[in-house]
Amino acid sequence: MYYFDSHVHFRDFEEAYKETIKHGLEVARDSGLVAVGDMPNKFRSVTTEERALECIKIAREADVPEVFYGIYLGATANPEQLKRAVAAYRKIDQILGIKLYAGHSVGKLGVTREEDQLMVYQTLAEEEFNGVLVDHCEKELHLDSTLWNPQQPVSHCFARPEYAEIESVRDQLRLSKQAGFKGKLHVAHISSPAAVDLVVEAKAEGRDISCGICPHHFIYDWSKMSDENGLLWKMNPPLREPQSRDKIFQYLREGKIDWIETDHAPHSLTEKKEHPFMSGIPGLAWWPLFEEYLRQHNFTDKQIERLTFSNALERFGLDLKLNGRMIRDRRSDYPFDPYSKIAAELRW
Repeated sequence: MYYFDSHVHFRDFEEAYKETIKHGLEVARDSGLVAVGDMPNKFRSVTTEERALECIKIAREADVPEVFYGIYLGATANPEQLKRAVAAYRKIDQILGIKLYAGHSVGKLGVTREEDQLMVYQTLAEEEFNGVLVDHCEKELHLDSTLWNPQQPVSHCFARPEYAEIESVRDQLRLSKQAGFKGKLHVAHISSPAAVDLVVEAKAEGRDISCGICPHHFIYDWSKMSDENGLLWKMNPPLREPQSRDKIFQYLREGKIDWIETDHAPHSLTEKKEHPFMSGIPGLAWWPLFEEYLRQHNFTDKQIERLTFSNALERFGLDLKLNGRMIRDRRSDYPFDPYSKIAAELRW
């Protein structure tokens, strides 16, 4: 099997102590990946052609030719920035698309007001952008940071509830339609079955939309945050209640979710367990485990291939040369293993 992870957060520059682009590409190669999509919410946000080219240069100099390095440009509430982003997308093959943070997450790229989100879609429509717009869907109005208590890690799940995701997906569908947006919508790291229902309904209406899911959202529920070191499983969007986890895993089996993406986000243990209690977990080195998990749950080879590779490849229109390579276990490269219990159960 080959894998394509369309959602990773590689680090470099001020965050090189967490991971560098070079290290991420080497782990990707050794874990069976042939392509990655690097997100723009770094310490220095990637919102310009110049910043994207800086990252692409680092990736080229890393000399890991087996893995295609793609990157997204972040959307802001500045129409001129959006126009320049579209121009850069058309010029540079390694720019996979544009990322819209409809709610604040990690970084400073939140475009949270509905009028600004509408402007993003209107500008992209006027520029005739036909690429992939990746949406982080959490509606700011329904996020309540006052509920977060690091002494009770599961409180993060209540501070960022399912309803926030559902309503944000509903917003993006409405606003993109109102603006006449002709590009490809992609709902990243979908975690709510009701949000999946909205995507399925939109597809039935002829909308050009897809959604991806992270392994942590179909493997774990929020009870994981009551374990010892529950803070390690803090991420955005957070883990959901058991019923939601069960239903969304069934949706994955039924083909209602287009592909798997890890939201790979390495942080130091100190940052996870102490202030600022960073959100995100590593996932890049666990792709063979995810394949085995699906196989053990009776997914067919064809289902696995579509979910881990070809659906995303087709969506982004990538034509890659595929070479076989040896898999090397790189899980120990990261400060903790979020999937050690699953690996033990699968004897992997």
